[in-house]
Amino acid sequence: MKNSWIRCGIAAALSFGASAALGNAFSGPNPDTQNLTWNGFSNGSVGVSVSSNSGANFSGVNAGQFQGFFDGEGNGISADDFFRFFCIDLGEFVDGNPNPYTRSLGVPDATNAAELTRLFVLYYPNPATGTYYAGGAQTNFGNFDNANDSAAFQLAVWEIWFDTDDNLSLSGGSFRATGPSAVISEAQAELNFVHAGSGTAAGWTLYEFTNQGKQDYLSVEHSGPLKTVPEPGTLILLGVGALAAWGTSKHHRKTA
Repeated sequence: MKNSWIRCGIAAALSFGASAALGNAFSGPNPDTQNLTWNGFSNGSVGVSVSSNSGANFSGVNAGQFQGFFDGEGNGISADDFFRFFCIDLGEFVDGNPNPYTRSLGVPDATNAAELTRLFVLYYPNPATGTYYAGGAQTNFGNFDNANDSAAFQLAVWEIWFDTDDNLSLSGGSFRATGPSAVISEAQAELNFVHAGSGTAAGWTLYEFTNQGKQDYLSVEHSGPLKTVPEPGTLILLGVGALAAWGTSKHHRKTA
């Protein structure tokens, strides 16, 4: 068995002042080649083992969402370049140094793209926020509650990305994974809902970040923030406003 792992050595914490640039990790042309800096796991990680029909076996893989910076504006790494992303390359290691990466809009496989958008719309945290940096600070977009949730989502991404028979099962098929039962069960439940659905979820834009010889990544933006349920006080005000408008309309009809 070939043993490997996703290298997750402690990277030096990055500190940036407030950025004067108006943009984010997805700003600029597509495709766009700029520096990407990996800065560790966004919400912790969980150790798992994965294998495929090609004979690749990886044990001790740390599954979880990453965080870092991509210089989308080409003016040097700054605070608003912050984003979160997932591994889509098990054959390479991460590198905490700034490295040239090419960001490309979309993913090449249409089935993968549709299934990934369904996964994100169902299970990615705080989708209404839409982007990772706004208003001078990092946002809660994609900020998982704990390492298990983050690891489960990464496993679901791997199953969709590497699965060639489209069965979306972690226990069989062309991609398989084992690990803590809570993580495996959660990931499989997510995949079951994705598999039961169809089509592409609206509003989600997928991006690949690639480097020859370095680990490749997947990230996302949500350009159509979801409608939120109004607070009870807002509902009362809306109701009062509707009644006032109805009363005014009724008065005009009587006096016309």
